[in-house]
Amino acid sequence: MPLDLARWLPEFPVRQHCFYLNHAAVAPLPQRVADAMRARIGEQESTGSHLWERWRETELSARVLAAELVGCRPEDVSLVRSTSEGLSLVAQGLTWKKGDAVLVGEEEFAANVAPYLALQRRGVGVRRFATPGGRIQPDLVLPFLKPPVRLLALSWVAFHTGWVAPVADLTRAAHERGILVVLDAIQGLGVLPDRFNDLGVDALVADGHKWLLGPEGVGVMVTTPALRTALHPVLAGWLNVRRPDRQLFLHELEFHEDGRKFEPGATPNILVAGLAAALDLLLEAGLDEVHSRVVSHARTLTQLLLKAAWRVGSPGSGHPIAGIVAARHPLLPVDDVARRLRERHIEVTARQGWVRFSPHFYATAGELEALGVILGKL
Repeated sequence: MPLDLARWLPEFPVRQHCFYLNHAAVAPLPQRVADAMRARIGEQESTGSHLWERWRETELSARVLAAELVGCRPEDVSLVRSTSEGLSLVAQGLTWKKGDAVLVGEEEFAANVAPYLALQRRGVGVRRFATPGGRIQPDLVLPFLKPPVRLLALSWVAFHTGWVAPVADLTRAAHERGILVVLDAIQGLGVLPDRFNDLGVDALVADGHKWLLGPEGVGVMVTTPALRTALHPVLAGWLNVRRPDRQLFLHELEFHEDGRKFEPGATPNILVAGLAAALDLLLEAGLDEVHSRVVSHARTLTQLLLKAAWRVGSPGSGHPIAGIVAARHPLLPVDDVARRLRERHIEVTARQGWVRFSPHFYATAGELEALGVILGKL
């Protein structure tokens, strides 16, 4: 059943203030997400921890909803504070030998590089493959999939240009060679409909504040049982260890085997309430419908930009499309263009020499038409 857009527009108060084309940065909170967080603040303000059982139920709901959206089991889900934290938990949790290496692209967002560069102090090398314009091409990756490489780090979608990586193909090739694959999914999760098992990766990590429509400071990490077994928790606390009969004394260290293995301490309940509400919204809207609308917006944007004589650096027809369209004005510097658009209440960002447009499913045809007029007048 096609998505009833009129039903969803009231969920996004940001529309009263601007045309928001910046979901690749930080999402404006939908009404229900903000309401869920306000309600949790009010509960804690008025009753302290009296309703902690309700908070626990919300946490369990967030795991179930995340599992449904990603296509995994709830026990495979860990709640993390950020993409950086999740990737670091994997990088630091593996057992490395001096001389091992990680393979990562050249034009890669810092969050998907720093956790591996930090391994250099343990004698682990970081090898880079070319990603021209953010595009990951298998023929530029496959020659590197050999010893001493033990892990391939990929971004599902290039943060600056929107190119979608051929994750499933590269994962199959890596696994055939005994190499792990870890996916930074923050620019894909919530807009691309691919499932965890179809992607085939060993771990997937994404903060909730972009395409998932959630708050900053909480996200999801999904790991396979095999990888969880191989990972040593970097952090140990009272919640990620087994305590017989719910005892609070501890004498032996034995970690949980499910996703809780990487959650050492208190959960950010206010943020989890927002994340659960955001995941529920996306699932209710339907990920296939969301993806279809985002792809349509990307194609319309591309046509408008080309008509205005901009140079477009994002994928066109014949290639997988996510939510990012990157372009350059024929004359003006990108920072100047981004500023001029923001002055006209059109929220965009300049990234790596491109003006980055990233609308979510709730953008309307009328808004995009108006944008086309403005683009022609810059």
